[in-house]
Amino acid sequence: MIHPVNIALTAIGFLALTACGVEEAPAADAVADAAKPAQQSQRITINGFECGDNCYLDYRPLAEPDSEPQSALCSVGPCADWFEEQAMPEEFAGRSATVTIGIGQQYDNEGNVMSDGFPLITSLTLDPLQ
Repeated sequence: MIHPVNIALTAIGFLALTACGVEEAPAADAVADAAKPAQQSQRITINGFECGDNCYLDYRPLAEPDSEPQSALCSVGPCADWFEEQAMPEEFAGRSATVTIGIGQQYDNEGNVMSDGFPLITSLTLDPLQ
């Protein structure tokens, strides 16, 4: 027989499961994973790329071409090459791509964390040229 599982949202936002009247605290890794924001994939149009203390990909969501430009840390895929050159070749401006965006740390030139919650591109796949 399957016993009902009760799911309760605790005060700090983690799920605690109670099954068969036995309570177990989630493992530390599970709690840490639950605290991380979910990554999301989206299709974008690349507007530009700039480097300073960090390198940023400037883009707009493909579904919202008139929206405000957005910027995210980027050092994966083609961004890694652009980072080495400290510039993006002009032919990539206006090109569409699929990105996965999570949250990362933004550093200053001395290696100090400036922000723990900055958008971070964790994968970048350029669409084939039309």
